[in-house]
Amino acid sequence: MTVLPRRSLAAGAGLLVGAMALGARAQQQIASVAVSPKITAKPLTFNPDKVKGLSADLLRGHHGHYADQVKRLNAIHEELTKLDFANAEPAKLAELKREELATHNATVLHELYFDGIGEAPIPPSGLLAQAMARDYGSMDRWKAEFAASGRSLASGTGWVIMAYSARDKRISTFVASDDSMTPASALPLLAMDMSEHAYGADYGKETAKYVDAFMAAIKWTNAERLYREAMRV
Repeated sequence: MTVLPRRSLAAGAGLLVGAMALGARAQQQIASVAVSPKITAKPLTFNPDKVKGLSADLLRGHHGHYADQVKRLNAIHEELTKLDFANAEPAKLAELKREELATHNATVLHELYFDGIGEAPIPPSGLLAQAMARDYGSMDRWKAEFAASGRSLASGTGWVIMAYSARDKRISTFVASDDSMTPASALPLLAMDMSEHAYGADYGKETAKYVDAFMAAIKWTNAERLYREAMRV
């Protein structure tokens, strides 16, 4: 059996403690590095050449605007991961977080908008149709409120959002005057973009005609899926 001198044992123990300390410090540094989420723009789920009432050029241009929002959101996330929050300028951080919220909302709502458009629109069915009949009295009543809400935003900005409130256990129609507004405690099911980039190339200032075209192009499969998911919350 080999007997090591006490000095060698002490030196070895010191090296072990040092290595453990360095390892702990390295782990702490790794844990402090934030990972920037990367979002990819979703492709169109329909053929824009076959949507009645909304031209292919309009839809492709609108989708390009959405893709730009996704890029900007990724850039904001990247900037936030590099920020030293302990020493960040309050005004800069406030503006960055404000833009993050608005760009996040715009990204999500645009995805809802495009997922709600179809080449061969179909009416709502199943549980969603039953819920709409319960909460609005009839489909015609829902259409009237949703379309009128869109026409009320004639200034070229904002959203009309149909959402399910987990708190109230009902479906409601909300109007958001800009991207920073979304209904609290509610899951959006369908969104109509009332910004000018959504209709200007086809309809100019005639927002009522655009609203009619969007209403006629709605497909409900995505809203039905989201509603079934919301029912499990």
